[in-house]
Amino acid sequence: MFRYFHNKRYDKLLLQYAEGLLDPDLKDEVDKHISKCKRCKEKLEHIEFCNKAFQVGSINPEINNPEILWNRIRMKIEVADIKHQSGFYNSPIPRIVFKPVIIGVSLLIFFIAISFWSDLLNFGPSDGRNVIQQAGVAFDLGYYLDLKDIPDKQEEFNNTFNVKTIGFNELKRHPNLTTDCYKILKRTCSVNNTRLLTSNGNECLEISSSINGNQFTVLQQGSGTNWSFGSYTIGKKYISGVECFIVKDGNTTAVNWKGKSGNYMIVGNLSESEIEKIVLGL
Repeated sequence: MFRYFHNKRYDKLLLQYAEGLLDPDLKDEVDKHISKCKRCKEKLEHIEFCNKAFQVGSINPEINNPEILWNRIRMKIEVADIKHQSGFYNSPIPRIVFKPVIIGVSLLIFFIAISFWSDLLNFGPSDGRNVIQQAGVAFDLGYYLDLKDIPDKQEEFNNTFNVKTIGFNELKRHPNLTTDCYKILKRTCSVNNTRLLTSNGNECLEISSSINGNQFTVLQQGSGTNWSFGSYTIGKKYISGVECFIVKDGNTTAVNWKGKSGNYMIVGNLSESEIEKIVLGL
């Protein structure tokens, strides 16, 4: 299984061998080398052919011409050298398998990369997706919105409150976030009556409290019609003195609070310590 490497020492001995001038003491060694080295075996066949051509002659004028003959032999020997250097001879693995292996490994890496990217785009367990996906909020994972970098562009809804319009190019990475599923939406509306624009500025997510005050309904508005996606239990909790409204839907938690420079909402798969870190930071 080991590759047999050609030794240039045998180039000179090979000529002596073909011409019958080789030292008899070296004959066994050269025979053994030729049996292992395909390059030398092929080269020896060319040399022997050349000798026979000179001795016997031929009706082929090219063979009778020593210069043409030796050029042909030299060219064949050079081809043999190139094949030898590239591992064509004496390789433990057939060359025909190299290309399929390379293609196979490349395809494997490609599909692994696609699978990894799909996981990054996955919003999480299906039982917690309706708060985010069905409502049409399509912001990138792990980003937040900074109002100081957003132009003061107001949109009025039902003459009750105003909402900032937000685009994809205004997203920025928050330095304190550690979970990819964080959705932080900064806005200028009240805690219990909130509408959030999607990136296209048309449809919006509406979160409003019901009559009894301990449930709220997620609605999607489009073309003047509202669709309800269900009601979720809402609870009020103080986190380090900050009043927060917390909603749980499966593994997804929505937190609504009034921060240092406006009202905030975060949606994602959040632990209490992560929620506290973000609330205190904003």
